Amino acid sequence: MSLIVILKFFHFLGLFLAGGLGVANSLLAKEHLLVKEAPSAAVQKTMAKLAKIGLIALVLLWITGFGLAYQIYGGMNLGWAFNMKLLGATVLLGAVIFANVYPPSKFKKGEVPDPKIMKIVPMIARGSLVLVLLGIAITTSAS
Repeated sequence: MSLIVILKFFHFLGLFLAGGLGVANSLLAKEHLLVKEAPSAAVQKTMAKLAKIGLIALVLLWITGFGLAYQIYGGMNLGWAFNMKLLGATVLLGAVIFANVYPPSKFKKGEVPDPKIMKIVPMIARGSLVLVLLGIAITTSAS
């Protein structure tokens, strides 16, 4: 089995995990915001675990993505669309790191995260994901 196949397998695994966990956590957070109550302790722990696994999945995506870029294309100089993808991936990583730090810190204080902030973070994450998907679609399409 070639290194590229192994890297792609783990890259796709990271995509699967990051996407699913991101959707699950967003749905949980949105439901609790709608009813204007803090999640129970068990739900808070579950959300924290989902966020941590999602962060690990994104790190896996970054590591395997670098490996794939160098194995398939010989480097990271793949043009403006790839740079757009990297910008989106960087913003997405920042949003996920924020999601791993901010809500748990509020929950530990017995407070609910600021609804305005929690409404903006998913929008930033979705917007950055659009950049990632569009950038990689353009980069990997035949010219």
